[in-house]
Amino acid sequence: MKLSCQNVTKQFKDQTAVDNVSFTLSEPMICGLLGRNGAGKTTLLRMIANHFLPTSGQIQLDGQRLWENEAAQRQIFFATESSYFGELKVGDLIRWMAAAYPHFQTEQCLNYAKQFDLDLKKNNFKLSTGYKSVLRVVLALSAHTPLLLLDEPTLGMDAFHRELFYKLLIESYSESPSCILLSTHLIGEVEGLLERVLILNRGRLLVDDSAEQLLCQGYCVSGRIAEVDDFCAGRHVIGADVVGGLKTAAILGERGEVPDTLDVTGLSLQQLFVQLVGAENSSDPSRE
Repeated sequence: MKLSCQNVTKQFKDQTAVDNVSFTLSEPMICGLLGRNGAGKTTLLRMIANHFLPTSGQIQLDGQRLWENEAAQRQIFFATESSYFGELKVGDLIRWMAAAYPHFQTEQCLNYAKQFDLDLKKNNFKLSTGYKSVLRVVLALSAHTPLLLLDEPTLGMDAFHRELFYKLLIESYSESPSCILLSTHLIGEVEGLLERVLILNRGRLLVDDSAEQLLCQGYCVSGRIAEVDDFCAGRHVIGADVVGGLKTAAILGERGEVPDTLDVTGLSLQQLFVQLVGAENSSDPSRE
């Protein structure tokens, strides 16, 4: 499976939601699609899912255009808040999915539903926000399409259900590897799952890199406040926390030699995301 987005732009009247975005996904991986509200994440996913036609540029799956290509569309499952399933009961919807997607695993889906305590006899439109998300993810993880698009998959879920979803996501991906493009605001919860990261900012692709390479861009040091402050002098500090007499500072740049009195840990993806997006926006003349 190869997804190719080439110079993709989407405009709505005078607003450019996605601006000349290009990237390729060509192997099984869990790829994070990150960005602030309004960055263009959902619009991009909707174009890949064939809900919107790009204003310009091309989106192809295995060399074929996606638009009005039914065979290509069956290779994609898109789980989003705006998913519309009519007034079907959950059990009927599972049966419909089994008929629509050739690799859909009904028994697996029913097992997932049981773990989430999802009522199969309930009309899907009567579910709570959290259980509507549960329904979307149990269908998505059972579809086994080569390309899986997850747009804020844990919206409204409680902590128990979110943890269960991440566990089942890893299990499903391990058993049946596919390309998963996951958009979320809960960066701290998913960063351990991500192999690659795409960051959108104001419709533009700001970052396309492996998670490992991104996290190598910085580090954190912890210790007594005065010692941390001395070490940080002249370095690019992007954030700091103080608890009692101890301080933790997040630093961008090469680590170099660190005194034995300080503890060193990796930089989190969320810390790096905030820095990258904040720096980009502060230098954007359109914000002035």
